[in-house]
Formats: sequence, structure tokens, C-alpha cells
Amino acid sequence: MKSETRSAEAQVDSSSCWKRKAVDSLLSDPQEKRERLELSPQDVLTVKDVCDLIHYITLRRSHSVRRPSWFGVSDERVSRVNVMVLDGLTQSHFYRYFSVFRHLRNRYSARWTLAPSSGDPLTSDLLSAEVTVCDRAAETRVELPAAMRWHPVIRRFGLSTTGLTNFLLTQQEMIKQKYPVKGGQGCEGFMCTESDGGVTDSSPLFGLDCEMCLTCAGLEVTRVALVDSSGRCVLDELVKPPNPIIDYCTRFSGITRALLEPVSTRLADVQSRLLQLLPPDAVLVGHSLDGDLRALHLVHPHVVDTSLLYRQEFGRRFKLRHLAQVVLKREIQSEVRIGHDPCEDALAALHLAQYFIRKGPRKVVEDHLEDLWDLECPEDDDSDHVISSKRHSSPLRFGHALSRSGQSAVFLGGSVETSGSLSNQQCRRHRCSSDREVVCVYRRVVQSYTLSVLQFSSFRNTLNQTAAMETHLQQVCERLQQMCVLYVGPLPSDATETLVHRLLKRCGHLRTVRLLHYTHEVHAEVVFVHLEGAQLALEHLNGLQINGCIIKARRPVHELCLDLDERLSERQNDPLNTRLIYVSNLSSKPHRHEDQLQTFRQFGAIQCVTSAAEHAGKRGRHAFIRFECADSAQAAVGVDLQIGNRKLSVCHALTPPHMTSWTRPVTTETSPDTSEQGEECDERLLERQMKKLDARVGKVFRALEENCLSVVILPGHRSDGVDHPGLCFIHIKQST
Repeated sequence: MKSETRSAEAQVDSSSCWKRKAVDSLLSDPQEKRERLELSPQDVLTVKDVCDLIHYITLRRSHSVRRPSWFGVSDERVSRVNVMVLDGLTQSHFYRYFSVFRHLRNRYSARWTLAPSSGDPLTSDLLSAEVTVCDRAAETRVELPAAMRWHPVIRRFGLSTTGLTNFLLTQQEMIKQKYPVKGGQGCEGFMCTESDGGVTDSSPLFGLDCEMCLTCAGLEVTRVALVDSSGRCVLDELVKPPNPIIDYCTRFSGITRALLEPVSTRLADVQSRLLQLLPPDAVLVGHSLDGDLRALHLVHPHVVDTSLLYRQEFGRRFKLRHLAQVVLKREIQSEVRIGHDPCEDALAALHLAQYFIRKGPRKVVEDHLEDLWDLECPEDDDSDHVISSKRHSSPLRFGHALSRSGQSAVFLGGSVETSGSLSNQQCRRHRCSSDREVVCVYRRVVQSYTLSVLQFSSFRNTLNQTAAMETHLQQVCERLQQMCVLYVGPLPSDATETLVHRLLKRCGHLRTVRLLHYTHEVHAEVVFVHLEGAQLALEHLNGLQINGCIIKARRPVHELCLDLDERLSERQNDPLNTRLIYVSNLSSKPHRHEDQLQTFRQFGAIQCVTSAAEHAGKRGRHAFIRFECADSAQAAVGVDLQIGNRKLSVCHALTPPHMTSWTRPVTTETSPDTSEQGEECDERLLERQMKKLDARVGKVFRALEENCLSVVILPGHRSDGVDHPGLCFIHIKQST
């Protein structure tokens, strides 16, 4: 019978896919559903899982890094990663001080239990950690010599990429390279081209180049040239700046006072002419074209930048003159002639782009590895093969991969330690004296780094000055457990623990039952595994008669329970619980499971079901049901349900999906000489500390750029064989 029950429950869980549920969209806009996190059969993350996620997000475009099995991103918008480590905090801290963690509760839409680990590998070993690459990438590295394998062009575009559209700058690349974008900072009043977004591999290319002079307002355009895909110059116009000219920059621009004297063309005239010449699917080509577009006060979304096609390590760029000489075998910007010819430069950039697109990244690198990038490709003899094999066997380290892809990281905190073998080019370390300094420094450098790791240590420092970590964690766990405690009585004088179990098992799974015989009448102290069980018992047990005894259930008379109703209301309104209900007194018979589910389907579509007892490591008659819609959950709670002669008890879920229990055995003994007054002082101090930490998380989150993946880590604690799990919060910031 037990095996049949387990089989039926397994079918319910399997059909509902609770263990493979997709977490709600991480985007601030609820209509956006493209970015999603997926949970694999594992419900607990490890620090290595978090590191793998960081590796994937930062390196997925350049190194074919294997995507973590529990994480899914449907598009390529996420471009930066910010990690905040709240040192010393555990999952118990978050739920004990739930009300003060306003930003963590409301801003982060995904939350996982994090397994505690010894030490702090996230900040100490992240850069030296080995990166897991997919099999295809591993095969590529074996086939190619090292000079090709790690080449910046190959890392960015791959080996077999073809087609114009694959070489366009993405919006994130344009933002990173300071291109003017619609609605971007400093782009107020810029003219937008009439682009319809329908760019294909056959869309026309137009080479663009400008010459500038220095005015009292900065660099302003004085000459504009545009060439079409056939190489014909369709626009070559002198422009008179509106502001007084300080320096004509004749050596580079070729512009003189006499040349501009008769000119009446203004910037607005050139903008209008460009809008007439460029078709809706036009692609602009130029060398470091961001400066030209800003000088033109023009926004165009489809751009090929030759300085980023023929890219170098660490963000360095070739000069257009050098590229034309090596690749095109053409001399431009001759020193014999005064100033540059923008038509000539625009044509050279156009031909460089057409050459790159036609040949493909692999052929371009192979043909110009030595003459352009000044690298040697080893001959394929036996000795070189042996050396190459040894190189292939060495693991790929995250810090080196990050640096080779032209990205950088910053670590900020009071005790920041990273591998000493890594150079400052790969990672900047800044030791901060306080959490406040961490936030201030980060705000100044937020746009400069692909990966930022912030370590907030104030809580641990405060704790070290007030109490031992083990003693403090025991106190936190005991205060959480108080929410699951009920006193039940009076009971008959011959009452047993079995009687109490039978009386309360319809409400939820019990952790412990202890009979109290030293009271005037027999009572029982009951500890439930879940808050929901205690809540239902409190609602349904009062007034029940047993052998003439009228039973009453009550909370402990303790200062920690004075505001318990408010705390339970906060947990009920937790975004993770809005579509979740708790049901007790279900039948354990296999053939009744489908009938019971059908009863709840009348309120709306059910996303998934899991046994509450299985959530706690056992099987029982209680379950969590997750609906597709929050209104369905609300409707189910407000109705009395009965199946046959069995009355079901339903309440809003108070336990988030990632938690298995509100109570756990604690082995650490509390120090007997801790005074009650001292504990109260420490409690107030720690609550203020939690509030400050949450406020700093909010400040950092507000400073994040759009499409930044934000991760907050509560590391947990492991000591003397007792694990206190942590938490991992994840959210992708979007514009509100």
C-alpha cells in the first residue's frame, strides 16, 4: 500500500513538474518573458553553481562556455554581472529579519537556498577557477594552434560566422563603446535615421567619415563624406560649425579658415541630406564611427566598426592607415598631403568591412596573423604537436579568459583576497574600510567593468564584537522556531504523545511533541515543521472537546511573538508565495489523488504540486499547490472544501518553495552567562545592521546599468558538522 501511495504521489509530482519549474520572469516588466531562470531537479545551489553562472554570462560570446543546467537565458541582452556578498548572513537571518529586507524581498524575483561552504571561494578563487566549456569549444581548441584559438577576432565572432548581420554591433556593444543610442545619455536632441530594423545580409553598406575642428564647445564637424557600397562618393560636404573655431586641426582635417569662409552649410543641412541618402535598411561603416556619429548628432542602430572587426587584445585598436596598408595594400592619409581625405577614409573603411565579411573571421586571421597581428602560427610538426598537446591539457582559468576577451573585473570589500598570480589588467582589487566606502567606490566605477564583486563585511565584524557565531546562529534559529510552536491544552490526564499526534496531524507535519505535566492540567508543546501547520491548528483546534476537556491552542507568551501576526502577513505577501497555497488533511489513498486535484482545478490552472511532507524529507497528507494565477490561489483559500467525509484545510502559503523547513535541530549550546538585557541590546544592534545592509543593496541595485545580472549572496555558515544554509538572489535589471 505504501509503495502504491508513493507511486501515485510521484505521478502527481511528475505531471506537475514541480522540480523542473520555471521561475517567474526576472524582468521588472511583467510583460517581458524572454529572460527566464530554470530550476533543474536540484533545489539547492552551491558556490560552484554561482561561479559557473558568472563564467557563462561573461564568457558565453567568446569562449562557448557551457550553460549551467539550472539557468536559461533566451537572448543575448545580459552584458554585465554584479555580485554582492553579505558576509556572515544565512537563510535564517533573512527570514528572521524579513521585514527589514525590503529591497531583497521586492527587487529580486528569484531566490534559492545556497549550500554553505568552507572559506569564501566566491571572492578568493573566482578568477582562478576552471571554466567549463562545451565539447564543441574543446574540439575547436584541439584543432587550432594557440595563436588562433585565443585570437580576439575568433573569440568574438567564432570560426565559421558568415553574413553581414553577424558583424553588426549589438546595442550593448554600442552602449559600451559610447555610440549615440536613442534615449541614451548625452543624446538629447540627436537626429534618428529612419531605420525600420529590417537589416539582412544583403542590406547596402555606406562608408562614413567626418573631419572635425576644435571650437569653444568642443570638437565639431567641418566636413562629411559618404560612399555607397559600390565605392561611389555620394556626399562630400563642408560644414560651418555654429560656434567660434579655436583650432582648425589642419594637419589632420585639412580644413583652413579660407576653405570654410564661403561655406553656408550647417549641421542640420547635412543631417537632412543623410536622411535622404540612407535607405531604411542601410548599414553604416566606419573606423571608430562613434566619434563621427556624435559629431553629426546622429543616431543609427546598424553599424559596422572596422576598428572592432580587426580587434586586438585588451581593447587596443589598429589605426585605419595601418589596416589599409596591410590588408588592402593601399596607402591612405599620405604625409605628403596636408590633412585627411574623408572620402578616401570612408572608402577604405568600406572596403575593409567588405573584405572581412567576404573572407570570414577565420580566413582573415589566418591570412594576416603575422603581418597584422604580429603573431606566429607554429608549423604542424611532431615536436610542435607534443607542445600543443601539453597546452591543451592545461585548464582554462576564468581570470585569463576574461582578460583575453577584453573584459575586466573589480573586487571591492574589506577583506578582498584573490589569486596573487593574476595581473591588475585582469582584476582590480580595492580594499575598503567600510561597507559605505564599497558603495561609494562602486558608484564611481560601475560602467567600467564587466564583472563586479562587492563584499559587505560590517555584519560579521559587528558579530565578532558581540557574540560567537555559533551562539548567535542558535539564537536566530530558536527565534524562527518560535513561530512554529503552539501550546495545546488542557488535555486528559491520561493523554499521550500519540494522542497529540493524532489530533494535530491533519494540520501539518510535526517536528516534536512534548507533554507538560507540571502545569495545573496536562498541556503539550508542539513544534510544527511548517508555519502553515501551526497556523491551521490555531484556526481549527480551538473549542474541540476530548473527554470533557475543551482544547485551546495558543502561541507562546513571549516577546518574540507579540508581532507574529504582522510577520506572518509579510510572509504571506512574499512574491514567491502569491500563487501558492497549503492544503492539509488530504487522502493518502492513490485513487483519491486525482479527485483531490480536480477539486482545486475549479479555481484555475494548476502549475505544479508538491507534497509538503516530501518537502521536509518525508511523505504525508499535506501539499503545496501552485496556480498559474494569484487570483486562483486567493479564491481557493476563501472556500470550505470537502471530499467525501474528509474536510480539507487550506491557507495561504507562508513557506517559500526553496525552503524545506522552518525548524531544524541545533546542537550548539547557548552560553549560560548571557544576560537577557545584553541579548536585547544585541538584537536591536543587529536589526539596525540588517537594515543598513538592505539599504546598501538597494543603492547598488539603483546604480546598475540596464540588462545587468544582479546576484546577492548570503553565504551561510558551516561549523562543527552543523550546516546553516545561505541564500542566492538573482534578478536581471530592466528599465522601469
